[in-house]
Amino acid sequence: MTQQQPATNFKSFLRTISILHIAMMAGLLLLPVFNIITSEEIGALSFTQQPYEFLIPVLLVGAIFIGKFVSKTILTKKDIQNKSLQHKLGVYQTAHIIRVAPIEGIGLFAAVTYTTTNNLFFLLIAGLALLIMFTFIPTKEKIENAIPMSPEDQVYLRNPEKIFE
Repeated sequence: MTQQQPATNFKSFLRTISILHIAMMAGLLLLPVFNIITSEEIGALSFTQQPYEFLIPVLLVGAIFIGKFVSKTILTKKDIQNKSLQHKLGVYQTAHIIRVAPIEGIGLFAAVTYTTTNNLFFLLIAGLALLIMFTFIPTKEKIENAIPMSPEDQVYLRNPEKIFE
């Protein structure tokens, strides 16, 4: 397995992480859409007090808080402040994936549960997970606020096409 080459400038990094994020969102969007298209009937919204009806929302809320905590812990380590911007961006990418992947997983679990139960409640949970992931789309401002920036790093953000040294 080959290791991915690091980004050569901030613009390419932002493009890469955006593509990763959108691909994760696309999977979460396409599974329920496929399920709806291929199913014979849409189903109904019902609460039968099955364990999944309580478990999946609790897991989603837990994934949000745990993902935020773990990613913040990764991004606030003291040794990251003295590293290059390229290294900081690599750490940010890892932290971002750690934050978003559990939400995507719970959303996919909800979509699969909808397929087996035909209960729209699970489709709503999958939609909520997608909406939450939409709010986490990485932007220049979010990255700037998440990682410690030195004055040298600011140069690359003001000129996103400048090659990393």
